[in-house]
Amino acid sequence: MNKTYVIYWKSKVNGRTGTGTAFFEREEAENLAAELNQDYPEIEHEARNTAPPDEVGEPAPLLPAELSSV
Repeated sequence: MNKTYVIYWKSKVNGRTGTGTAFFEREEAENLAAELNQDYPEIEHEARNTAPPDEVGEPAPLLPAELSSV
């Protein structure tokens, strides 16, 4: 497995956001985000994949113009 996930966070108090600099495997990042959400309820943490969609086998998200033609 590749370490392509980072922890994205957003403060519920002041709206500030940020992205961690350490890379994790998917399960590891999801577990860490859940743990951080328990320990720091005033900050919302989320595991985010930084790999391009074609590298992880997921389709690229549709753009708004593409959604209207679906």
